[in-house]
Amino acid sequence: MSCFICDKHAGITNHQPPGGYIYEDEHWMVCHFPAEQSVVGQLVIESKRHFLDFADMTDEEAASYGFLVKKLYAFIKQITGAERVYSLVTIDGVPHFHAHFIPRTSDSLTKGINYISQEKSCDEKDAIEIAQKLHAMFN
Repeated sequence: MSCFICDKHAGITNHQPPGGYIYEDEHWMVCHFPAEQSVVGQLVIESKRHFLDFADMTDEEAASYGFLVKKLYAFIKQITGAERVYSLVTIDGVPHFHAHFIPRTSDSLTKGINYISQEKSCDEKDAIEIAQKLHAMFN
């Protein structure tokens, strides 16, 4: 059976992230979520290994995930000026571990679940620019 994220990592699908992958290590790949479905700076951590959720992580994946999330929060806040960064893991749309990190600035009219669930889109150019800045921070 085919997996969208596994296919994306292998370059099999045309659905590649704006600006390419920002960060990669032995367990994780990080990218900007598609611009037409996100706010600028919305990132996704995708597991390299195919598994569903936290219960399926190895100890090494779990440990490295925590360190990566800490860096992402700091970098997202610094680059976007976000007051908050929301994290969301549902695994409903694509059954492969991935987590969303959604920045919210202080001037946003909505917060919390209302902010996360609102219809979103950002400019592709802005998503690529943020991806490039974050890539430079990681490297």
